[in-house]
Amino acid sequence: MPVAWQIFVSGVVLGITIAAPPGPVNAASAQQATRSWLSSWMVLFGATTADGIFFVLTYYGLTAFIASESAKEALFLLGGALMLYLAFITLRSARRPLEGRKKRSGYPYLLGLSIGISNPFQLAWWVTVGIGMISTFGLSIVFGFFSGIVAWTLLFATLLHASVTRYARAYSVVVYASGVILAGFGVWFLYSATNAL
Repeated sequence: MPVAWQIFVSGVVLGITIAAPPGPVNAASAQQATRSWLSSWMVLFGATTADGIFFVLTYYGLTAFIASESAKEALFLLGGALMLYLAFITLRSARRPLEGRKKRSGYPYLLGLSIGISNPFQLAWWVTVGIGMISTFGLSIVFGFFSGIVAWTLLFATLLHASVTRYARAYSVVVYASGVILAGFGVWFLYSATNAL
């Protein structure tokens, strides 16, 4: 049986594996970084809350139910529509001056939570890796896991916001890249949903 620090480190590594890969959450966080560090981090924190919800569902054996074929199809449709909407408003606002964007922050926490809950890949991680994590280590790995996620979100939001505020050209690059990534995931989600029907 691994000792406590090994379990903690394993949890940190697993937390980073779910938080770090490029995806719709990081794209939305990048877009919000053009407004403020807090807005960027709140998107990530909202998605972390979604992971917390999936963890509870996994622990009580409910992810198998919400991962049924009909539920996955609904998630792909919902997620795809949400990503395309976010891509549209992101790209539409790309020409707005940076100063004007800082005045309105919207609801970044709810944005991150919505993306996390409707992201089929986030659910799929919990149905596969998450179940294995809990069955192998039990609750002892959870502290390290969420420590890894939070550490990544703080670093990611800080680096993004620093690059946008320091380099003027980074602003438009971040906004356009975020919009394109969100649109790409939206199309992919909808394509996956229609193929599953």
